[in-house]
Amino acid sequence: MLLATVRDGVLLAARASGIATPSICVAYSGGLDSSVLLHVLADTVQRSGTRLSALHVHHGLSPNADAWAAHCVAACRRLEVPLRVERVTVTRKPRQSLEEVARRARYMVLNSAGTDVLALAHHADDQAETVLLQLLRGAGPQGLAAMPVIKKASDAAGAPLLLRPLLAVTRESLEHHAKTQGISWIEDESNDCHDIKRNFLRHRIMPLLAQGFPAPGITLARAARHQSGAAQLLDDLSAMDLAAVSDESAIDCVRLQALTRLRQANLMRGWLRRHGARQPSEARLRALLVAVAASTNDSRLKWVHENLAVTRFGGKLMIACEGRSGT
Repeated sequence: MLLATVRDGVLLAARASGIATPSICVAYSGGLDSSVLLHVLADTVQRSGTRLSALHVHHGLSPNADAWAAHCVAACRRLEVPLRVERVTVTRKPRQSLEEVARRARYMVLNSAGTDVLALAHHADDQAETVLLQLLRGAGPQGLAAMPVIKKASDAAGAPLLLRPLLAVTRESLEHHAKTQGISWIEDESNDCHDIKRNFLRHRIMPLLAQGFPAPGITLARAARHQSGAAQLLDDLSAMDLAAVSDESAIDCVRLQALTRLRQANLMRGWLRRHGARQPSEARLRALLVAVAASTNDSRLKWVHENLAVTRFGGKLMIACEGRSGT
């Protein structure tokens, strides 16, 4: 099953990229998940003529970081897979999460991997934890859809496709495969830190759920797929509504007000997302819609989110880069 799942994912990536044999790079931490993914791809993909490589991001946050990099170098040498080790400096500002800063630094490296497809080893249990995290943050369908199997890393030219071929595979299955195939891996000691919310869910909540519900990881991953479908429908509706109320790059406020408040909010979320912004909070989006409704054609409005500014002038809403972060 594991081999077939990964093979299907590679075929999906080939169709999405339009390349029969796309180059594939594995985001290789040396942990269980990425070790299994690397070995499976080395066994199957290389035979097809596809160029396979690996990329290890060295954060330097653990006293074992150098040993982890050395493990990855040795494993790739045995598999005859080219490996690049990239060192990053993780600097946390006040009130920033170290895990989030490290994740952003890692993805900056991964997204510039210079490959057609970047293979990530997230599995069904990771997906389940992501669903719970998003649910506890009060996320909507976009957030509850969690991680997609495949998506473009960014709109930048040359950005790779992100492929997660293991999202339907449990960690238990990966561990069984690793042990039967003699695959060694490293253990990151930070995974045992329950102060990290994801680890708290993994070690405390998921085992409790498993006592009353069979295979909660698989079930929650399936729920993410359902939410992904709902999110796509909302995206489609947002695009239709945006086309109906916009004129070139601006939104007509009169036509916007003719929509229900729910469709206005959905339209604005889609509009911001198309400009590369993360989703605003429900309160901030509501404040924008109230301000738009209260404005007259001659009144000015400016709403800043991240590095984007939504302004109103002459009955039109426009969006532009602000050049600084909003609140």
